[in-house]
Amino acid sequence: MGFLEKVYERSPLPFQNLMTTVAGYQKNRTRYGQIYWEHRAFLREFDNWPLDRQQAYQMEELKKLLAFAVAHSDFYRELYAGIDVASIQRIEDLQRLPIVDKEALRVNLSRVQTQGEKGAVVEHTGGTTGKSLVVLQRVSDSMRRMATLDHFKARVGFEHRRMKRATFNGKHIVPPGQKSKVFWRYNAACKQMIYSSFFITEDNIPYYLNGLRRFQPDALDGFFTCMTDIAHYLHRKGEKPGFSPKAIFPTSETVSPLGRALLEEVFGCKVYDQYASSEGAPFVTDCAHQTLHMDLSSGVLEHFGENDEVLITSFSTYATPLIRYRIGDSMIFAPEGTTCPCGMQAPVVESIQGRSLDFLYTPQGARVNAGNVANLLKNMPNAVIRAQFRQVKLDEITALLEVDKSLYREEHDRLLRQEFLHKFGPQMRVNIEHLDEIPRETSGKFRMIKNDVQL
Repeated sequence: MGFLEKVYERSPLPFQNLMTTVAGYQKNRTRYGQIYWEHRAFLREFDNWPLDRQQAYQMEELKKLLAFAVAHSDFYRELYAGIDVASIQRIEDLQRLPIVDKEALRVNLSRVQTQGEKGAVVEHTGGTTGKSLVVLQRVSDSMRRMATLDHFKARVGFEHRRMKRATFNGKHIVPPGQKSKVFWRYNAACKQMIYSSFFITEDNIPYYLNGLRRFQPDALDGFFTCMTDIAHYLHRKGEKPGFSPKAIFPTSETVSPLGRALLEEVFGCKVYDQYASSEGAPFVTDCAHQTLHMDLSSGVLEHFGENDEVLITSFSTYATPLIRYRIGDSMIFAPEGTTCPCGMQAPVVESIQGRSLDFLYTPQGARVNAGNVANLLKNMPNAVIRAQFRQVKLDEITALLEVDKSLYREEHDRLLRQEFLHKFGPQMRVNIEHLDEIPRETSGKFRMIKNDVQL
C-alpha cells in the first residue's frame, strides 16, 4: 500500500472526498485538452459522413498505424518481417498479418510498447480471463478516447462534467473496517459521485438509495449488475427511485435484455450500451435508437473463428499498439447493409456477447462482479498468466494461479490477499494455490469464476 493510500484510509470522510476530487483533477489533465475538444467536433461531423467516406478514413488511419508500429515497435517489426505492410490497401488485407493473443502481448509487452511510462497514461487491466497487463497510452490518444466516450453520451442528452453522474465501480473508496454506512465519495472534478460496488446487500441498499436521492444524478453508469441489484430492490419493495436520470450507461458487463428492461422500467429512462476496453479496443456504442454501431474512426473489428470472436485493431493505442489482437470477446455483426432509423451509416452490431455476468459473493452476500474480480490482479501486471477464483462457501474463496515464474514473487501473494481484504472484507478466508496449468472446461473454454454457492 502506498503512502497516499494510507493517508486516505486514516483520514475523515470530508478529506477523503477532497483527495478523490484532487485525483479527479489530475486525471482531467490527460483527458480534456485541445485534442479532446477538436476530436469532439470531428466526431459530430463523422457521424453524418456516408459509409464510403467513413471507410476511407478508417483505411487511412490503419495505414498510419501499421507504418508507425513497424517503425517504432521491435515486436511488430520482427512479427511482420517479410511482409510488406504498405501493400495492405483494404481492410480485408489485414488477414495477411499474424494474430496477436494475450499471452504474446504479455510476454513481449516491453518490446511491443513504443515509449516508456514517463509522459504516458498508464492503464492497468485484470482482464476477464484473469491475465494481468499494463498498457500505455499517449496523452493525445487518451484525450481522443475520452472524446469518443463523451460524444456517445452527448448523442443521447448527457454532457459529461456539466451534468451529475453516479458511477458504480471497483475503486477502493471505502477503507476496511469503516463503521459508517457511507459507501460513496465525491469527485467534484467531474460532478461524479462514486459508489462502491462491494457493499450492495439487501441491508445496505437503502443507504445507497438515500445517497442517490440526496445527490440527484442526471445519469447512472458503471457495473450493470450493481444497478440492476438496486433496481430489483426498488421493484420488489414497490418504491420509486426518488430521482430521474436522463440515461443509464452500463460498462464492463454484458447487458441482458431482462436487466435492461428492468432498469428502464424502474428508473424511467433508456439504457445505452457500449463496448471498449481498458486495453484500448475500438468503440461500439448505442445510438439514440439503442442500436449498436461500430465507430470506424476508432479502429477495426474482424470476426475470427467460428464463435463470433473478434480481433481488434485500435487507432488509439500507439504507445502499446494492438493490431489483430485476440482480446477474447465475441460479437454478432448485423448483415452488411443493415440500416438504422438514427441515420448513421456506421455498421451495426446485433449484440455484444463477450463479457461475463459471473460473480463471487462477499461473506455478507453482496455480489462482486467479474470486472472487480479481474481487478484483484492489477497489482501484479504481467506476472499472472491465468487465474481462476472458486467459491463453494460464502466465507471462503480459493484463488488458483498460473504464473510466470520468472516474474512472480512471494510478495505478490500478499498483495493479492490485500486486494481481497479491500473487496471482500476481513471475514473472507482466502486460499491461494499455484498450478502449472489451470484446467479448462470440457468445451475448451476457460472460466475465471466458478461459483457453487447456493443462497
